[in-house]
Amino acid sequence: MPTNLADAIAALVNVTVENSCLLHEMAQNTKPPVFTKADEPLEADDWLRTMEQKFDLIHCTKFQKSVFAAQQLRGAAGAWYANLMAIQPVGVPLTWTEFRTAFRAHYIPDGVMAMKLDEFLALRQGDQTVMQYVGRFNHLSQYASEHVNTDAKKKKWFMRGLNTKL
Repeated sequence: MPTNLADAIAALVNVTVENSCLLHEMAQNTKPPVFTKADEPLEADDWLRTMEQKFDLIHCTKFQKSVFAAQQLRGAAGAWYANLMAIQPVGVPLTWTEFRTAFRAHYIPDGVMAMKLDEFLALRQGDQTVMQYVGRFNHLSQYASEHVNTDAKKKKWFMRGLNTKL
């Protein structure tokens, strides 16, 4: 913690410069997607997932992640973010986890995520090829993280849905 006002201002300037450099680097090297609106709620979840993949490419703090993601919001999504920031305590930055939670609460109804989890739990190969089943399994497993968070669990759920003929 800075001990005087001059040190505090210098620390703030350094953080601002670091954030600017990081945002420039991220924009140049990662080609992050812009988010305006979601015609389907899961498009918002896909945008979050893509942003998190971009964050894996660079080193940034949990605060810089939310600042960078906010720069990718346009139109109604940008207005939503401005409203979110207006209700935050002054001088308290938003973490990525807080941003993601608020974004999901606004764009993805709880019922949609529950429906996707139910779809995963009911998934069976049926008349699909194994490759089609693998694709569907991988897609739906992102909504059932607690069921596939270990190799053993993932294998169990995958095998459970395969045709017994195999």
